Amino acid sequence: MTLSEVSPDSADDPSPPVDSGAFSSSDTLVVPRVSNPDLVDTDKASSPDGGYGWICVFCSFIVHFFALGIESSWGVYQSHYFVSCDLGPVSNSDLAWVGSIQATGQPLVGILAGILAQRIGYRLTGFIGTCIMCIGLISASFSTHIWHLYLTQGVLFGVGSGFAFIPAVCIPSQWFTKHRGLATGIAASGYGVGGLLLSPVTQRLIDLLGFRWALRITGLLTLVALGVADIYLRPRTSAKPATKVDKTLLTDNVFLFLCSIGLLSGPGFYVPIFYVPDYAINKLERSAQDGANAAALISAFSAVGRVLVGIVGDQLGHLPVLSLCQCMGGIAQMAIWPFAGSLSGLMAFSSIYGFFTGGYVSLYPVVAADLYGVEGLASITGIMFSSFVPGTLLGPPISGAILDSHTNPLTGKINFLPVQLFGGSWLLGSASMAVMVQIFHAKEGSIALV
Repeated sequence: MTLSEVSPDSADDPSPPVDSGAFSSSDTLVVPRVSNPDLVDTDKASSPDGGYGWICVFCSFIVHFFALGIESSWGVYQSHYFVSCDLGPVSNSDLAWVGSIQATGQPLVGILAGILAQRIGYRLTGFIGTCIMCIGLISASFSTHIWHLYLTQGVLFGVGSGFAFIPAVCIPSQWFTKHRGLATGIAASGYGVGGLLLSPVTQRLIDLLGFRWALRITGLLTLVALGVADIYLRPRTSAKPATKVDKTLLTDNVFLFLCSIGLLSGPGFYVPIFYVPDYAINKLERSAQDGANAAALISAFSAVGRVLVGIVGDQLGHLPVLSLCQCMGGIAQMAIWPFAGSLSGLMAFSSIYGFFTGGYVSLYPVVAADLYGVEGLASITGIMFSSFVPGTLLGPPISGAILDSHTNPLTGKINFLPVQLFGGSWLLGSASMAVMVQIFHAKEGSIALV
């Protein structure tokens, strides 16, 4: 059965939440791009826009809180490893590889996680990811060399977060149509709230107990919280357990430009998240806690942006608002951050950058649901987030190398301007890809604003 074979009667049937169905493993999930305004909303009749969907939104919020909140607090760990030399003398470039591998793990397993979710169920896939995340963090607490962190805090945690994240990011869209942007924004705001709380808490745990116990405590909390969330996180639709996606999707110009948004945003997206703490310490000569607070503010306004931008997107169109968010994120890096000469100025930049990039992250999967529907969304979202891999893997180490090459060997002072321009330019390029999606979508058959 393909998406095109779903009858109107089946669309109107409010079937109960299920985790998977019995289909042949050789089936191909055909996911044509919607070109008819009536077909875009075929899931309205079966989407309650509330009810148990809000439970799923809350559970997805918890997954975002830990899976991405811990990732966003990496800058605190990096600053500690660099200053304390607990793992020996290490450069910013060496440390950036840990955060880069960690952030890459999630999109790297995106396709596999999407297929697995449709074959064995969303909840089981999420719980597998939860266990891997916990193992990665606790294993990292026993590290004595930098390469240990590459394997534990990098590979294991990153891969685990990918398996936990993909099911959680897809399910809210299945339960909502009219308020899809709002529901997804609330769920995705867990990332911002997690970063807001976990960055200063992590710094406090490191100060009181050391980084090893900070990792162990975080790992155990992740296991308990996400384990419970995985139990109640249920899909609305009966997803086909396909093992592959129709190849025509990979030749669709709109889909290719949609993936290019993630491809180009990867190198620049994490630059402020990773290096705002260093900027506060090195450039502004503030404390490590001030740096952690500045990083936390990015997460705080990211949470606000994900909700408010989701609401605006529901009214004005998700794709145009996504493009605006990417553009503003790039401008903030290139035109606001370089002029942050005080802690208050840095806080202002963190607020602006967090707000707009938070909106981008929450709208990206929503646009996919708008264009292709919710059946097979796990696989489609997995492919889309896999486009982040090259930029996310290489961007932070390149940024670290740029910082190292612009560090005064005598004073240790860093010139941050080159890396600020580097990060912002990639986000502006990503915004241009969002515009191309809109152009090609209108050219090949518009369904109005997406």
